[in-house]
Amino acid sequence: MLIDGIYLDGKTSKRHNARLEVINDHKLTRIHLTEQQQSLSFEFNQCNIESRLGNTPREIAFTDAQLFITDNNDDIDTFSHWQSSEKKDNKSFLYRLENNIPLISVFTIATIILLYSAIVYGIPSAAKMIAHNAPNFTSDKFFSSLDILDTTVFEPSELSSIKQQEIRALAAPYLAQHPDLQAKLEFRSGMQANALALPNGVIVFTDDFVKLAQSNEQLLAVLFHELGHLKHKHMTQRVLQDAMITLMVVFITGDVETFDLITGLPTLILDMAHSRGFELEADNYALQQLNQHNIPLQNFATIMQNLENYYHENDDENSSKLTDYLSTHPTTEQRVKLVEQFKTQP
Repeated sequence: MLIDGIYLDGKTSKRHNARLEVINDHKLTRIHLTEQQQSLSFEFNQCNIESRLGNTPREIAFTDAQLFITDNNDDIDTFSHWQSSEKKDNKSFLYRLENNIPLISVFTIATIILLYSAIVYGIPSAAKMIAHNAPNFTSDKFFSSLDILDTTVFEPSELSSIKQQEIRALAAPYLAQHPDLQAKLEFRSGMQANALALPNGVIVFTDDFVKLAQSNEQLLAVLFHELGHLKHKHMTQRVLQDAMITLMVVFITGDVETFDLITGLPTLILDMAHSRGFELEADNYALQQLNQHNIPLQNFATIMQNLENYYHENDDENSSKLTDYLSTHPTTEQRVKLVEQFKTQP
C-alpha cells in the first residue's frame, strides 16, 4: 500500500514530499523521499499513528521525532488495523461523534436547552442569591454610584433649595422606616423625567419628574417604587447577571475580541425580560406601601400614566427614549390592571 504525504526529519522544519509504503506481510513501513530518492525503513511497532478526527490530516510519528503527514485517512485506517494485534475500530470517539448525525442532533438540542436554562433561570437565580447574601458594603464598593453618573449623565438640579427641602421632608418619615436600605433622596437634571435607585441606596428624582408629579402622593408612590428596587436589590442583580453572562460567553468562545458583539444579544434579552419583572415587583411593593400608609392607590396609576404621556409627547425629539422606556417597563395598561387587582385583594 502506497500513501502520499509530507515527511519531516525531526531536526529541521523543512518539509519533504514523500510516499509511505506499508508492507503488511513483513510488518514493515518504508518512507520514500521523492525529492532525495532516499528510503527509510521502520517496523510496525516503531510507528505511532494519531487517532482520526474527521478528515483532518493525520500524523504518524517515528523514532527521533520523525513525522509523516497525510490526508489519506482511509489508507491510514487500514494501516492502523494491520498494526493492531486485535481487529478493532481505532477511530476516535470524536470521529465517531462527528459522523453520527442523530447523536450530533441530540447534543445540539441538549446544549441549546442547557444554555437557555442557564441564561433565563440559572444566572438570574444565582445573581439573586448573591445579591441578597452579599454584605451591604459591597454595593458601595463595587457598583454604580452617584459620583459616576454625575460625571457622565447628570447635571446639578435646578430646583430651588426650598422645593428640594420640602420633598426631602416629605420623604424622610418613610425612608426612616427602612434603615436597612440606607436610602437617601437626591435631585438632578440633565435627564428627562425619571426616578432611579442606585445599589448604594441613593434615590434620584430628576427635575422634570418632580415637575411632572401633580401631588405629594404621586411623588410618594414613585418613592415607594424605588424603595422596592432597593428592597429586592434589583440593580445589584442586573450587574451580577450581566457579569455572569459575560464570563460564560468568554469561557465558551474563548474570544475576547468579539466579546461586545456576542454578549450583546443575550444580555439585552435578559435585561429586557428581567427589567419588566423587576419593575412589576417594585410596583407591587409600592402598592403595598401606599395601602399600608392609607394613601390612595390611584396615585400610582396616575403618575405612571403621566410618565407615559410625557414620553409620547417627547417622541418626535427622542424616539429612542420612548423605545427604551417601553421595552424595559411594563405598559401603563398592565400597571393600571395591577392597581385594580390590588384593590380587590382582601
